[in-house]
Amino acid sequence: MRGRFSLLLAAAGLLGIFAGAIAFAANSPGPVLTRRSVAPEVVRAANTPTPTPTPSPTPTPLPYSGPVQSLYLASAGLGASASVEIRDTTYEGGHETFQDPTSPGRIAWYARFGHPGYAANNSVFAAHINYFGYGNGPFAHLLNAQPQDALYAQMADGETYAYTVISVSTIPLSDLDNGGMDAVVYPPLDGHTERITLISCGGDFVPFANGSGAGEYTSRVVLVAERYVP
Repeated sequence: MRGRFSLLLAAAGLLGIFAGAIAFAANSPGPVLTRRSVAPEVVRAANTPTPTPTPSPTPTPLPYSGPVQSLYLASAGLGASASVEIRDTTYEGGHETFQDPTSPGRIAWYARFGHPGYAANNSVFAAHINYFGYGNGPFAHLLNAQPQDALYAQMADGETYAYTVISVSTIPLSDLDNGGMDAVVYPPLDGHTERITLISCGGDFVPFANGSGAGEYTSRVVLVAERYVP
């Protein structure tokens, strides 16, 4: 109770002070107050710049995501006569292998590995150099291409991407089977580089023992072309 009692006393003392102040103010003449009818005008300083709104950035449109229509490489005789189709991979004997084109005259595009127009993508295509009972395939003259040649990928919507041939090489199957194919399919690419890789048969031709005239090549021809993506 002592704490509450002290508080009441303090409050009573404050009331006394306020009462005295009110009485003094009532007996003292104060200044005459007048009402201001108009507030003073606020003027912006002449040297204060008007803030410029920051424009919103324009989003970069994504490249076309549809199919490839054709490939053009003049030095290899490659043009619109060879249609492009989407193929995938299969597992044979515990190894992942590319599916062949459905026809000797077509180019297989393994779309899940890369898409033309997209940075850091490697678009892989394969076609026959020739085929038993058919003749030359679309990539028959791939070895005629040279570095700095222009390769074009035309998309189904009409968009065309231009690439520069970087290298054309013949790689033994034994090297590809021992990890070399990973380097071909999954190259390290930076965010401004896009690649197209063309693969066909090459090297020596070894006929099958049955005497049919068919056989297998001992190597693969690998052409690499790249473009810069801003």
